[in-house]
Amino acid sequence: MPKFPDPTKDYGASPVAGAIDVNQLPVAEVPPEPIYQAPVSESSPHIEHNNAKEMAPEAQLSGSPFRNIIPIGIGLVAITILIVLVAIIIPKFTKKTTQATLNYWGLWEPTSVMQAVIADYETQNPNIKINYTMQSPKNYRTRFLSAGNQENSPDIVRIHNTWLPMVKKSLSPAPDSVFKVADLSIYYPIVQKNFVSANKVYAIPLEIDGLALLYNDDIFKETGATPPSDWNTLRKLAFDLTKTNPETKIIERAGVALGTTTNVEHWSDILGLLILQNSGNPGKPSETAVQDALTFYTTISAKDKSWDVSQPNSVYAFATGTVAMILAPSWQVSEIKAINPNLNFKVAPAPVLPSANYAWASYWAEAVPLTSKNSEEAWKFIKYLSSPAVLQKMYAGASQIRALGEPYPLISLGASLANDPLAGPYISQASNYVSWYMADRTYDEGVNDEFSKYYEDAINAVNGGSTIGAVLKTLDEGVAQVSAKYPEAK
Repeated sequence: MPKFPDPTKDYGASPVAGAIDVNQLPVAEVPPEPIYQAPVSESSPHIEHNNAKEMAPEAQLSGSPFRNIIPIGIGLVAITILIVLVAIIIPKFTKKTTQATLNYWGLWEPTSVMQAVIADYETQNPNIKINYTMQSPKNYRTRFLSAGNQENSPDIVRIHNTWLPMVKKSLSPAPDSVFKVADLSIYYPIVQKNFVSANKVYAIPLEIDGLALLYNDDIFKETGATPPSDWNTLRKLAFDLTKTNPETKIIERAGVALGTTTNVEHWSDILGLLILQNSGNPGKPSETAVQDALTFYTTISAKDKSWDVSQPNSVYAFATGTVAMILAPSWQVSEIKAINPNLNFKVAPAPVLPSANYAWASYWAEAVPLTSKNSEEAWKFIKYLSSPAVLQKMYAGASQIRALGEPYPLISLGASLANDPLAGPYISQASNYVSWYMADRTYDEGVNDEFSKYYEDAINAVNGGSTIGAVLKTLDEGVAQVSAKYPEAK
């Protein structure tokens, strides 16, 4: 069983022994109706033999029992043609195709990225209209759940990979004719774990993401450091890279952004990863493995002083060069480059524990609300979006407006990003992705926020001087309450 090293070990710039472990139809031509003529007698006083003169029409028809056949025949032909026109041809030009409009509530991707693939689909499916809007993530879950079947309610939404316990009853699973569970074998394993329930597929991702290590390459070159692959090495390196003003004791350059909650982006993801790597269950804080992970996390700030609450937001600190390492998802790579285009940084896989080579997943997937009136058409559109060609087109479009697109969730497309210095590390660990209900930045006002709040309080208390034992009872009781509220969150 993985075990963290003794957190009481002092780092005097020397490593800790041992690694930490955790198209119209033509109208047929109608032959002309033959004109009946009565037989002509050679003794007829009106006609000369072999040189008959033409009779007036009235004379030809007068007294004939068939004098009405011609107009009747013409009328019948006209009626037949009219019936054909009305029943077959005209409807082809006048019949209106029933059109379905799908309201697509997107997240993260602007309309400029989605419009090209939407236009292609509408051209291929003229009876479908897609209304795409990029929504705010704030209160997103509660907003789409409360939209019901109003005029502009969504037919397609995005859900986080941890949301199924909260939203499954409000979703329409994919018809087997569109997606079966077996179809998910082309995705990384975490996808089936997150979005399959009772042999039904509830969501399909257009991306995969998680935590990776971002490090300042200039600082690393200056010190001859290499990116740490395990937690013990990371801790020791962070200690070495930290610069503190000897007089004020203020950290001028932090080694790594870890140990606190208020100024560390994705602290709950990081702690969740540490617990899982250490064979712990975040739903049972009383486990020693969970307590050890908590101790290790807080040691970075409380004991090593490689980071503290006086530091700015961790992403901003990294972008401005005042912290050497952070752990973050791929989308924040673009945010960092937007803050400081000149920052020389690289990306590596997140640290592991040797006997538990897990990585942390936090990503989004497309789903169909139960209130959608066009659920089958919505699922067909999701299937289109999830095809390799469309995913690549969206990635290329996103890469025109930011540093990188959303990493591919399909195993077959992994090779195309393997050598990408920014996206590659996220893909390289995708087969080992795990997750739990401690994901940051989901804004779910539910399972993630509630579990994380109790852990946040515990970390803050420890950083304030309390022991793990002193905060354990409150943490354990709080987590138990959330678990009872969301029984499927296991």
